[in-house]
Amino acid sequence: MLWATVDVWPELEQAVLVEASASVRKIGQSLAVGAIAARADWVAGDATIDLDGLGPADLVSAAYVLDEIAPASLPKLVGGLWRLTADTLLVVEPGTPAGWQRILAVRSQLIEAGAHVSAPCPHEAPCPLVPPDWCHFSRRVARSRLHRLAKDADVPWEDEKFIYLAASRQPAPVRAARVIAPPKTGSGKAALKLCQPDGSAGERLLSKRDGEVFKSARRADWGDTLA
Repeated sequence: MLWATVDVWPELEQAVLVEASASVRKIGQSLAVGAIAARADWVAGDATIDLDGLGPADLVSAAYVLDEIAPASLPKLVGGLWRLTADTLLVVEPGTPAGWQRILAVRSQLIEAGAHVSAPCPHEAPCPLVPPDWCHFSRRVARSRLHRLAKDADVPWEDEKFIYLAASRQPAPVRAARVIAPPKTGSGKAALKLCQPDGSAGERLLSKRDGEVFKSARRADWGDTLA
C-alpha cells in the first residue's frame, strides 16, 4: 500500500506502517530504502490492539487485513482506524463474495459513525446488489519471474480481483454512477452495469444517439465513473 500511495501522491512526506511480523517489517524496510522518499516509520504491533498510541493521519489504509482478523474484532479495528482518520479511510479486501461482505460491514459501521462514502459507491443507501452477485473490481498486474515460479504459472500476468471502500470526513463533492462490471461494447452501442447515485443498480444501454455520454461510455472501464 505504501508504494501505491507514493505513486498517487509522490509528495508524501511521512507514513506510519503497523505490522506484527518482524520478517515482513524487515523486508518492507529494505525495499523502501532508496525507493521511497517519504519517511516511513515501521511500527511493531497488532492492528486490533496497538493503534491507541498513533496520531491522526490524512489517509489511513488497511489492505487485505480484515480477512486475517477474527470477525468479533472487526468493529473495534474499524472504529480505531476511523478515529485515526483525519480525512480519508481506505479499506481494500480480496474481490470475493466474503470480501464484499466484510466491506459491507465496514461500510455500515462507518456510515453509522458519520462517514461519507467517497468510492466506489456513489451513495450511502444500502447496497443494491443481491447475492450471488457481488461488487468487486479487477486489475491486470504483471507477474515477476519469482512470482510465476511461486505460483507455478506460465502467463506473465494475472487479473487481481479486489473490493474497496473509501470513506471521508467530508461529503463527496460530486456523485457519479460507477461501472461495476466489465463494459460490453459493440457496433454503435455500449452496455454498462452501473451503480447509481440514487442507490439503484442496473444495466444501461447507450448508443450514438446519446452523444457525449456514449463517447464516455465507450472509453469507460470496469471501476470508472460515468457522469
